[in-house]
Amino acid sequence: MALKIPHLSLRRDGDPRKILVGLQGYRGFPGGFKAYRQVFPTVELSWWHRLPDERTLGRLEALAPPGFLFSALGHKHLTFRPSGEERRTLRRFLRRFRRFGEKRGAVRLLVPQGVEEGAMALWLDLLEAVLEELGPFPLFFQAPEPLRPLLKARGHLLVNEEGPLLYLLDPPGLPEGEGFAYFSSSQALAQALHS
Repeated sequence: MALKIPHLSLRRDGDPRKILVGLQGYRGFPGGFKAYRQVFPTVELSWWHRLPDERTLGRLEALAPPGFLFSALGHKHLTFRPSGEERRTLRRFLRRFRRFGEKRGAVRLLVPQGVEEGAMALWLDLLEAVLEELGPFPLFFQAPEPLRPLLKARGHLLVNEEGPLLYLLDPPGLPEGEGFAYFSSSQALAQALHS
């Protein structure tokens, strides 16, 4: 079953780019998030170790200008094996991300090495059931090569692959298309923009 991607308007007022460019995190950016939001239209937040509390999300959302989008990387507690606990973890993660409302970007899920295709197929069934309950989310998988054909066949999007919506990590340049490009550092971004 191919998942429907919710419509995202990726253009900021007055900005002709279709690829929104940001950094993987704003910590360490001179001036913190208040300065970051004036330079970039999006950020990828790392929710790898733990989910942020509601107050932190509310503060970020309130500080973000109209059109700003938050993406998230998560979550190390996902096992990619279907279970009741996995369902609860996934639901908690996606509900917290849904908190951004109109300022939601995309979610990047990092699938570790060693997940077998059969287990992943069953996990995708669980994911699709959760998405039916919570509504659609733009999800991108960063997965080992053996799982990529399964993910594509099921209609899921992959990081650093061509598609209707792109999610790029440290690309050497910015291609045409719509989506997100997140850079690990300002230096990597400068190299990509000057290539």
